[in-house]
Amino acid sequence: MADERIQLIIRDAGLASRRKAEEMIRDGRVTINGLVVEDPAVTADPERDHIKVDGKLLRQEDGSKYYYLFNKPRHVVSTMSDPEGRPCIGDLLKLLKKNLFTVGRLDFDAEGLMILTNDGATAQKLSHPSFRIPRTYTVKVRGIPDERRLSAIKKGMDLGDGEHVGEIKWTVTARQKSSTWINVTLFEGKKNEIKRIFYKIGYPVRKIRRIAYGPFVLGALTVGTWRPLTESEMTKLRSLPE
Repeated sequence: MADERIQLIIRDAGLASRRKAEEMIRDGRVTINGLVVEDPAVTADPERDHIKVDGKLLRQEDGSKYYYLFNKPRHVVSTMSDPEGRPCIGDLLKLLKKNLFTVGRLDFDAEGLMILTNDGATAQKLSHPSFRIPRTYTVKVRGIPDERRLSAIKKGMDLGDGEHVGEIKWTVTARQKSSTWINVTLFEGKKNEIKRIFYKIGYPVRKIRRIAYGPFVLGALTVGTWRPLTESEMTKLRSLPE
């Protein structure tokens, strides 16, 4: 087999996304033939070279690709492991016994739809901002924002630190005595973006649940569980733009 970038070897082994693999390499967690590598551009032959991640020998998958929808609970980290010892998705997925990584990070206190896969190319397509994959959330905020306040939520809205909101769609779905439910659709992910948007207009977020990611819908999937994509969903996945 021809040499490949170590970053892509780790991704194609189903151990991490391309971005996460780069972080692992730069953190000195990867060795090739006993030598630590910190440059994601270094190449190796996965059949010939002895590659370890966190001291464990990297094993290539059998070539099968797996795709699952997962309903992440609140107060769970959106990674397969956590150095701080907090509950993480990897704890919940032990029964799957597959090397999967997550697509569509959610905050520790958020819940809802994520994608699990070992297909690095598809994960890149679903997560990279250039593909403009819509993500829809139902958001509960404290208080009853009026139309004037809500009108500030638009493309170009200043989030601070030099960041601005990209394309965004929102609809108020329910007003209660002391809170409001709003559906929000984003096309790129900035850290804590939804919380920052509503904090900016003076209505702190109480709850966030992702209910759709691209063509996939959370539906009745129970919190903390997963299921394989249906044939219809696989067709939608294959039809995503290249």
